[in-house]
Amino acid sequence: MVQLRFMKPFVRFARLLSFLISFLVLFSCQTTVDASIESTVPGPAIDRTPGGSVGSGLPEILDEENVREAYLSGIMAAMTLRQKIAQRFIVFVPRSFSIHDDESVRAFAEFLRTEEPGGLILYPWNYETSADVRAMTSLFQDIARDALDGRRFLICADQEGGRVAAFRFPDIVRLPAAYYVGSHNDLRFVASAAYVNAIELRNLGVNMNLGPVLDVTGTPDSGIIGDRSFGSRPYLVARQSVVYVEAFQDAGVIATAKHFPGHGVTQVDSHGTLPVVSYDLDALRFRDMLPFTAAIDAGVPAVMTAHILFPEIDSDYPVTLSEVFLRDVLRTELEFDGVVISDGLEMGALADNYDLEITLSRSLRYGVDIILLYSRYDLRETVDVVIKLIDDGLLSEGELDAGVRRILRLKYDYGLLPEVQ
Repeated sequence: MVQLRFMKPFVRFARLLSFLISFLVLFSCQTTVDASIESTVPGPAIDRTPGGSVGSGLPEILDEENVREAYLSGIMAAMTLRQKIAQRFIVFVPRSFSIHDDESVRAFAEFLRTEEPGGLILYPWNYETSADVRAMTSLFQDIARDALDGRRFLICADQEGGRVAAFRFPDIVRLPAAYYVGSHNDLRFVASAAYVNAIELRNLGVNMNLGPVLDVTGTPDSGIIGDRSFGSRPYLVARQSVVYVEAFQDAGVIATAKHFPGHGVTQVDSHGTLPVVSYDLDALRFRDMLPFTAAIDAGVPAVMTAHILFPEIDSDYPVTLSEVFLRDVLRTELEFDGVVISDGLEMGALADNYDLEITLSRSLRYGVDIILLYSRYDLRETVDVVIKLIDDGLLSEGELDAGVRRILRLKYDYGLLPEVQ
């Protein structure tokens, strides 16, 4: 449940609310109100129409969403341009980092304090035990609380189950791949597995899973998707996606639906090569996109894009860079206003085919909120590229801020923004 938080810049706002509430309390004790007195009272108009209620103008002020947006505006107003840009990146932890090596801890802590990324992704080369992971995530969030004005990190991992699992410790539940979970045709089983997965992640200090995989595929093999998918029947995958998302919401962990609009049709691994698929939009709507539509309707907070080119829909750009897919389909047609995260920026599908400036300008402009840096790009240099894009007029601050707000909104909703004393 979203929590209400107030910060010092909103003291005047709080005083206004206090005045309005006091006014209503006093008003409720009277049977009549002098019209001349009423007209001098500041605040919302009082509804006198039949069926109206005293103070019906208040909900707009007191509405939780409005309070949240005002709070986020205050945070953003205090952020520098560089801080806002960095908020739009999730970065990897260096291979040299170990929680048991003081020097690597000091170096990475200084990087986090200085560069202030929006989040981190965890990989097995940085830890050996569940205790290592808990120590890492605790360290990272302590740094955020102390040095980043309390804006805590999104800490994510690929914990799908089966062959794609960042955590394989003996003291946590090891789940099979989604295909085998879904093969029971039992939604309670899917929900239970998802809830267990989310709780295990939460206990490790991981607040965001890069899953579930909602790609539709009929072959449970070791290919790029294969058994990572719930199966080949779009309607059943859609139903399973809903209970998965709801289970993660119950556990308070962010679920990420991937790989929009569907990677199950490809025979090419986008980590190395750009997949090209000859589907039109109607074919995608009635098959591959159906689970994503269901997950969005169920309130999934994040969606990951696929680096796939659909030339019959957008002949020039893959989904992650496509105005058609990002704005027209995902944001407008499917009405998704949550956080969109890219698949890895370093993957060959993008890195080998598109200039970094084009990749960043198009993705950040058209609706990708978070760029995932998972292996080699340097955050400092990447932020410099974005600043240049803004200076050159290829990206506006308004477009930058729209993504920052969605990220901060997600953090707010999951308790990752500071409580104000």
